[in-house]
Amino acid sequence: MSVANRRDFLSFTGAGLLTALSGGADWTRLSRAAADEPALTSEIVRFTPEIEPLVRKIEETPAEPCFEMAVAELKRGVTYRQFLAAVFLAGIRNVNPQPPGFKFHCVFAIHAAHQLSLDAPVRDRLLPLFWALAEFKQSQAEDVKLGDFVLRDPVGPIPSPEQAWTEFDTAMNAWDEPRADRAIVSLVRSRGAHEVVEGLWKYGARDYRNIGHKAIFVANAWRTLQTIGWRHAEPVLRSLVLALLDFKQKEVNNFAFENQSYLPNQRRVAENLAKLAGNWTATSGNADFTRDLLETLRSGDMLRSADQAVAALVAGKAQAGAVWDAVHLAAGELMMRQPGIFGIHTVTSVNALHYAFRQSAEPANRLLLLLQGIGWMCQFQQFMASRDSKLNATRITDLPVVDIAADGSTALATIFDKLSGDPAAAAPLALTFAARGGDLSAFAGMARGLVLRKQSDAHHYKYTASIFEDLDVVSPVWRPQMLATSVYYIRGSQSPDSPLLDQVRSALS
Repeated sequence: MSVANRRDFLSFTGAGLLTALSGGADWTRLSRAAADEPALTSEIVRFTPEIEPLVRKIEETPAEPCFEMAVAELKRGVTYRQFLAAVFLAGIRNVNPQPPGFKFHCVFAIHAAHQLSLDAPVRDRLLPLFWALAEFKQSQAEDVKLGDFVLRDPVGPIPSPEQAWTEFDTAMNAWDEPRADRAIVSLVRSRGAHEVVEGLWKYGARDYRNIGHKAIFVANAWRTLQTIGWRHAEPVLRSLVLALLDFKQKEVNNFAFENQSYLPNQRRVAENLAKLAGNWTATSGNADFTRDLLETLRSGDMLRSADQAVAALVAGKAQAGAVWDAVHLAAGELMMRQPGIFGIHTVTSVNALHYAFRQSAEPANRLLLLLQGIGWMCQFQQFMASRDSKLNATRITDLPVVDIAADGSTALATIFDKLSGDPAAAAPLALTFAARGGDLSAFAGMARGLVLRKQSDAHHYKYTASIFEDLDVVSPVWRPQMLATSVYYIRGSQSPDSPLLDQVRSALS
């Protein structure tokens, strides 16, 4: 695509279709049956009357003309939020959440795409929406080949509101899908949003298998529902519960469930919660403690690492912020030591766990989430070290400061040119840029813009959204290291443009 043509395309998407973003939708509440109504039949789930026709159109339009359909709907007056919701719900209804990952990224990555859209220049703001639509159509086709999953209504009596939590926890602990499905329906229909999600955080964090996708789904389902509306929660959380209960393989990524950190950490929470210092949840950093804990995490010893953290929290020698700093650094270092799909998920799963920690109001949940962050990094370390590609010797705390242009624009141009083909060489440049007071917002903005134009898979959205959110929540002293980690899966200036640009331009023409 020529520069002139791309400018025309971006101008049209910015000035024309974005008028749809300003409209407000007259959404109505999801029609809900009372908990004592007869058992539902196993029919295909239907959404609200306002959104169902649009979801159906997304489902039924073939992949090739789907962009033309999207343009027509947006011109007709469908708002950005309505279309985002419809694409998300199409994935919920049509794509199997078991196993949680793979083709299900059409659901996982919706929040990340939305976040990049919010941070994009006006001319680029619709690109993530079109990407999400294309991603769904691809996942839908893959799902058909693997059995053609469709989310159906729950079967059997819905438990009463008074029994819903007992039923839900009993079913989740027994890995009983039908029972948990009925219980989550009762909870959504009878309880508030914050209460329901509070009860889900621990289940997202309990099972590392599938490289953290269960925690990622809980976090991103909650985030997306806050954008599109809690009225869509019932089908979304039913899909989520199916994902959380995926247990078909005893061992995944070298771990059976009983060999993970969850059960020891449950006991650790019960034994230590009442002993913790009053300010243990504070975000305060402690560089010396973080370095010491990071060194233990490098050993992969999840029991010793958790005990070290708990001892410091009980004694008041460190707060949660310093522990999370070590966990984020461990994740970033693993990405550097073995770049690729597993390294990506060290970062994105920790992002989900830390987000859950910040959202949770229950001290027991918060301590469990923190300790699971430690445990998961040790489990990732053990698993990644066992692979044929092994782990290289990079230490995130030993990256050197190197020569880089004093001018910020020139420095950014150098970094983004280098990272296209050599992220290991770009990492010290990024660290130096941050350590010398470079504009981190300018760096993140350039990275997001390049991902919008040059992404090649869902992980570019997920990783970019996660790493720059993490940049804001770690202690300032560690931000240079986090910026260095970012270069391992963002896009550089020499990366090829995504075919999406030409496809959308063709639809608009």
